[in-house]
Amino acid sequence: MVTLLDLGLGEFLIPIFLFILIYAILYGVLTKVQIFGENKSLNAFIAFAISALFAVTPGAMEFVAVIAPWFTVLVILAFSFLLVFMFMGIKTKQIREIATDSVVMWTIIIIGIIIVIGGLTAVYGPLLVGGPGSTGTSPGAEIHRSIFNIKVLTTVFVLIIFSFAVRLLSYETKLH
Repeated sequence: MVTLLDLGLGEFLIPIFLFILIYAILYGVLTKVQIFGENKSLNAFIAFAISALFAVTPGAMEFVAVIAPWFTVLVILAFSFLLVFMFMGIKTKQIREIATDSVVMWTIIIIGIIIVIGGLTAVYGPLLVGGPGSTGTSPGAEIHRSIFNIKVLTTVFVLIIFSFAVRLLSYETKLH
């Protein structure tokens, strides 16, 4: 059966959807943060201008197209965990306290940074390959080989154990 994507509409519609996504996120952030005041038309114009710059910049729309599904998966997983915890009887007040914990915030920030670096490597990595003296391997392969090196993994594992040991040793118990 023929679908709309088989007709080639995906190549036409994906840039439009990405433009709308960038515009909506920027407008929402500008309205919430109020960097330029409460003027909604100014926020809308700035969001439109930045979205238009993304649309005409080579590689920028491809970058958004690469990272958007990963952030969508991250949000869906977060909502799924919230639903599971709520079904188990945890109250929203407790979830709110856990969400404001620095460990949870840093975990989300680190996952976001990994997604952005992966997107940048996927989009701009092939441009960096080549030139005199290159080995022909992509930056993504080099990053993968460096991160999953046994010495790096062992060092990270030992540092995690040390950090938990320091945290447990410095933790003050409250006697009732």
